[in-house]
Amino acid sequence: MIEQVLRHFPPYTYPITLVSDPDGVLADEGVLAALGERGFILINEPDSIHLRYRLEQARPFNVDRPLVIVTAGPLNQLPYDLWQQGHHVTLALHTFFPNLAYPVVRTLTPPQRWLLSRSPGPDHTLGRQASMDYILRHVFGIAPGALEQPAGLVTWLNRYHQQADPMPPLLADYLLGRLKQIPAYAGWSLEALLANRDTFTSFVGKQWLVYVQQQTGQPLLDERGTIYVLHFAEDEALQDTIPSLVRSGTIAPVKVKRAGSLPAWARPAILKSGEDRRPRRVKELLSILEEYTSIPPADLRWEPWQAIADAWAELSTLRYDPDFRLLPAQEAACAQLQEKLDAAFLEWLRRRYAPLGSQQLPLPHHAYHVLHYIAYQRRQNKADRIALLILDGLSLADWYLIGPAWYARHSDWQFQKHLVLAQIPTITPISRQALVSGLRPTDFALALDTNQGEPRHWIAFWARQLLPLKACPYVRLAVDRDNWPSELDSTHTRALCLLDNTIDDIVHGTRQGTAGLEGSLRIWLDRQSRRMEEIINHLLARGFTVFLTSDHGHTEALGMGQPAEGLTVQTRGQRARVYEDPLAAANVQREFCQTILWGPDGLLPDYVRVLMPQGRRAFAAINETVVTHGGPTLDEVVVPLITITRVES
Repeated sequence: MIEQVLRHFPPYTYPITLVSDPDGVLADEGVLAALGERGFILINEPDSIHLRYRLEQARPFNVDRPLVIVTAGPLNQLPYDLWQQGHHVTLALHTFFPNLAYPVVRTLTPPQRWLLSRSPGPDHTLGRQASMDYILRHVFGIAPGALEQPAGLVTWLNRYHQQADPMPPLLADYLLGRLKQIPAYAGWSLEALLANRDTFTSFVGKQWLVYVQQQTGQPLLDERGTIYVLHFAEDEALQDTIPSLVRSGTIAPVKVKRAGSLPAWARPAILKSGEDRRPRRVKELLSILEEYTSIPPADLRWEPWQAIADAWAELSTLRYDPDFRLLPAQEAACAQLQEKLDAAFLEWLRRRYAPLGSQQLPLPHHAYHVLHYIAYQRRQNKADRIALLILDGLSLADWYLIGPAWYARHSDWQFQKHLVLAQIPTITPISRQALVSGLRPTDFALALDTNQGEPRHWIAFWARQLLPLKACPYVRLAVDRDNWPSELDSTHTRALCLLDNTIDDIVHGTRQGTAGLEGSLRIWLDRQSRRMEEIINHLLARGFTVFLTSDHGHTEALGMGQPAEGLTVQTRGQRARVYEDPLAAANVQREFCQTILWGPDGLLPDYVRVLMPQGRRAFAAINETVVTHGGPTLDEVVVPLITITRVES
């Protein structure tokens, strides 16, 4: 499919190409990266005023620096002067999948279409139902008859929930209709199990606890209201799923007093009395990450990088747990993996980060896409009143501590997790400003060193969504000191931004590395976090959908010295220094050769250069250990976007 699309874009041929792309064919990560490597600059801007602005920013454009203007509508609806001078291309999804029902293929996300394009393709035209069966098999891995028994369904759901993109509603409804006809699933909450990973994990975990309780007589769970439908004792196929369920984190091994009373197949999900679960989990995570690092970096797309980020974040929480110590061999393996991941992720960022910035929907990729995604949810009537809760400095590893604790305390909360890329450089004035404005940094180029304009940016975005000023408050929280913000109770509020700096303050205040930070975060979670949870509870009770995210993560780094460049630098960060003079940045890099010079990337202003230390180093006193942010590592760049809703009783 990628090769077919690229035939429409010969390099060094047309200064301007106009593309009608109603189905989002150009949204594929591989297509975007290939066009970027050919020198094309993509503009996908439905608003005519913003289109003109982006067009002027892109000048001068020519056959060496060609422009691609993308629209979802007909080309003749573009401004006449562009229509007259541009080369015209129309992309139609059905031409790439001619033997499949177009309305079905159209519902797939770009990564799912990419998977479909790698299938052999049917040799004759399929109708709507046959097309859905074909896609379920080749995109979602559902072989005919595979889900007719509970073991098959559990195995598939476990694999499905490792994927980043959810199944489109059209296919989900069709699949659910088939599953409901199977007698074995009578009484199962199939919709919830398919829709939410946490619901699936809770379901399987409780079923496992019931089995262990029945076998050992050890009280583990109040069985009232729990219908036992996974019969582990009799179902050998279900028994075979245990190792994969444990490895994926769906089942947490259960500590029992008499492990010998359980069969050998149950041992991966059993802990002996006094046994610590963490050494086993470290081993599992190291194995998962080593499998990913064996894949050539050029073959990794954003989807596997999300799985890598998740596994690395969970491993990091164990690695820096103040009450646990890795074995020396495990610590050495972690250090080697960190070095490999840093290098591979940087290579991926150089090729894919900027191109992915042009694709905002249906799922966000970058921090500045988040508001567009939330607005899209409102337009789809999936969220009416929304609250964006920004925990400044929250890393994905931090969420692996906070999320389970909140989930345990609030059984009526439901989490839906996405991962997004913070803005590079991952410093607060740039990344958080992009987050609350829905703009690329080049669109607020005069304010790259300050966050003072955030409330104005927030209001301006929602004004473009036709919300009035009083409906869009921006509130800076101090949950340990403030009274209850009045904006939480206002009947006028429709789009609320809540900013809390507590975690970022902990990051910058720590003096004992990541281990000290994690210890402080655990204390915050036990003591101060409750006030934040009260706020979330209050918002949910008032009909808000809460979107929790961060502007950047953080990492532990070792000092390599500080440049002395005087006034030539605009922002002096420990992991990133921003220059508006490319020559000044190049001069400093010659002195600090173990650095990366970033830009121009189409997101930052063209004249801006960012100097970042390689690996886990920092512009700090030599050999000083700091916890900070600004650079391009997984820990700093990949952040969680959590949608919190209340489970309907």
